[in-house]
Amino acid sequence: MKRIALLAVGISISFVACTSKKATTSTASAADVVKEMQTKYTDIQREEGKTLWQGNCQKCHKLYEPQSRTVGKWERVLPRMNNRAKLTDEQAALVRAYLISNAKV
Repeated sequence: MKRIALLAVGISISFVACTSKKATTSTASAADVVKEMQTKYTDIQREEGKTLWQGNCQKCHKLYEPQSRTVGKWERVLPRMNNRAKLTDEQAALVRAYLISNAKV
């Protein structure tokens, strides 16, 4: 009986420890991703991404301002939307650079 109780306590502690680490890591990594997009791509490339985003995405739905979504939300949505819009990898990277550079952190 003691073994089961100790095992339950150990598992509970593990879950709590993992949860707190994820929360602090995701905030730091979102800022890092934004900074990477701002330094890796030029203003011209990000502007091209904006043009691609406006030209392709509004064909199917209204456009959401980049600042209205977090980095994490854009990261979850973009792969599916890039496929639906039939963007090349290069075009998708430019759209991502524009949206992530301007996303809510």
